[in-house]
Amino acid sequence: MKGAFPLDVEVLLSVLNHLNLGVYVTDLDRKIMLWNRKAEEITGYRAADVVGRPCRDQVLTHIDKEGHRLCSTQLCPLYRSMQVGKPSQEPVLVYAKKADGTRVAVSVSVAPLRDESGGIVGGIEAFSDESERIYDLEFARKIQENLLPESLPEPPNMRFDVRYYPHDLIGGDFYDVRSIGPGRYGILVADVRGHGVSASLYTMWLKSLTETHRQAAQDPAEFLSALNHELSRFVVTESFATAFYAVVDCERCEVVYANAGHPLPLRFRADGSIAARLEAHGVPLGITGDVDYSAVTTPLHEGDLLVCYTDGATEVRDRHGRMLGEEGLARLVSEELGRGDGDLLERVYRQVTEICADVSLPDDFLLLSVRRTA
Repeated sequence: MKGAFPLDVEVLLSVLNHLNLGVYVTDLDRKIMLWNRKAEEITGYRAADVVGRPCRDQVLTHIDKEGHRLCSTQLCPLYRSMQVGKPSQEPVLVYAKKADGTRVAVSVSVAPLRDESGGIVGGIEAFSDESERIYDLEFARKIQENLLPESLPEPPNMRFDVRYYPHDLIGGDFYDVRSIGPGRYGILVADVRGHGVSASLYTMWLKSLTETHRQAAQDPAEFLSALNHELSRFVVTESFATAFYAVVDCERCEVVYANAGHPLPLRFRADGSIAARLEAHGVPLGITGDVDYSAVTTPLHEGDLLVCYTDGATEVRDRHGRMLGEEGLARLVSEELGRGDGDLLERVYRQVTEICADVSLPDDFLLLSVRRTA
């Protein structure tokens, strides 16, 4: 800790002990200065056991819903709040380690603490036990995960990769990569309006329709038209989905694709330079049934990389309020390609989270790539 902690911890504790929320306060080095009674109850850690220790020192050791360690990283909500100087806009779900070694699901809200001059002197985290609420959501998450491909195809001259991180336990982004014939693969990327439970139910419906209309999967325009026709029959107010569907032909080394209001996929040459986007336009799925989609064919040259994404990857804002946007995402991918293509999408995800000025990404995050390797 750099100098004495400027806030009266005893006064704070006398107030926070009356809250039905676990609360702890740290200095800028994340050394725990205060630990209230509810925090003891939820975690099993006594204040005497943790006060004076850094929260990352085997205390709580938060992980996110994907199992990524948050403590000692820049993904830690409390650390990010102090770094960006902003409170969390909504609770963040994490899993905290209890004193007995088990984990408990907690929703955390964080904010920086400031002194009288406005300088940030530490951070405060409030958390509540979400075990009962999360039980049903965990079950729904397993169902939704089973809708996604268990593994990606591995044709000899193409490489597929994907990174999907829902904003909540369950999300509104959806993808599929499947064989639809010898050397041919259908790729679907979709984004349902919103996120959370309602959006996830829509993705389950969308998945069932892709199975029902598999016979149309060879023709992207016909396939999107079939999905749209079904979805528009049961219009729910303000519910719709954008979608991009493509057929990758490994023998002809070409892609045939159609678009239903979805962000245009990015295209990169073998040297990492940005090439033309995959231009195609159409109305989002589910708005109206009277829509015709058109398909476009484009060659894939050796080394070409296509990156499909949902708007959660571009609609993040930096500390100056500037949105990353399509150009910003393309620049990140190009820069990371210059460092090699191993684990490319994961590195891009980390870069996006670094840029984001919020405590956590505000929406689901999905990147799916196709690279011609030979």
